[in-house]
Amino acid sequence: MIAAPHNDRACLDAITGHVIDMVELEDPMLVAIAEQHDSPETLASWIRSLPQRDDTGLPDDGPRVAACHPPQRLRIAAEDPNCVERAATYLGAAEFLDPEPVRRLATVDTASGPHTFPTEDGEPVVLDPMQSRNALLAGVFRAEQARNGNAPVAFTPAEAVDWIADLAAEPAARFVGGARRVQNGHRAIRAVLIGQPLCIADVRDVGFLLALAARESGLYGPAGRKVVETTARAVDRLDRLAAQRWISETETAPRNAFEFKIGGLRIKPDMKLLSSLGKVGGRIGAKVGLEALRVKLAAMGITGPLLESVEQEMKKEGLSLGALAKPSPMGTLASLTPQGLGGHWMARKI
Repeated sequence: MIAAPHNDRACLDAITGHVIDMVELEDPMLVAIAEQHDSPETLASWIRSLPQRDDTGLPDDGPRVAACHPPQRLRIAAEDPNCVERAATYLGAAEFLDPEPVRRLATVDTASGPHTFPTEDGEPVVLDPMQSRNALLAGVFRAEQARNGNAPVAFTPAEAVDWIADLAAEPAARFVGGARRVQNGHRAIRAVLIGQPLCIADVRDVGFLLALAARESGLYGPAGRKVVETTARAVDRLDRLAAQRWISETETAPRNAFEFKIGGLRIKPDMKLLSSLGKVGGRIGAKVGLEALRVKLAAMGITGPLLESVEQEMKKEGLSLGALAKPSPMGTLASLTPQGLGGHWMARKI
């Protein structure tokens, strides 16, 4: 179904009305294009492959839509279309292939200037290979925000996490295994929301997801960046709380006995050795050495939350792990710092 445009109504209403008339009359050009494709997806792929010829505004380069300012060239089924012609051709031909989705036109500002494109059930249809889905979706968002007086953006925690993962999906596709890493990071963050601590093995994928989302969120302006930053901080806090609960639930030995049972494993650290390691770790390469030491301890099953509990018990004996007991604990977003990543690298070398 072809519906009213998202914005730029004077111009896009005229173009939309023209396309609707062609569909209702079963225009031979549109019907011929539709018959060459078996789905809207293959139609879009074909339109993306066409060469571009920009509209320079010459009066005899037409036909033109006078309702647009400046008047826009509109050639349906052109061999070298610009963005307006790509969008109009898709809007009409796709109706013959699948009339169920709601299709609308939109014009947004992009890095390369104004750009017109269709949406399908609110999702941008990318017909120009120089444009990205995220940039077009952000453009629609900014236009709607401006129309709504820049009203506050409201997300539930789960919605915010899903939005961030969706934002990272497009750039992730350019990396080998990127889609899988985003899916894994998304799963790990959703698990944190229901009280499960972040697994050390998932930290890199969570960092990969958040780094891509943070970069892409700039397309949405301050509101987009705030969603990513706020969600990252909230997930970090939830992860710490989940890790603390995990410690309290798995610590079954008397506190003064200072040992832990995790499944069938009994852990009773050498207090003096850990104290010495803490002091040495605080001196080797400053924070990088400290993070490397944490990685090595984590490989032995001694994670950040466990070290915090160890420190509490050691203080009763007049001992301390020193800087080793301080955050950032491994397995949390706080470890995604230059020193944390450097520590991971060093731990693999020693």
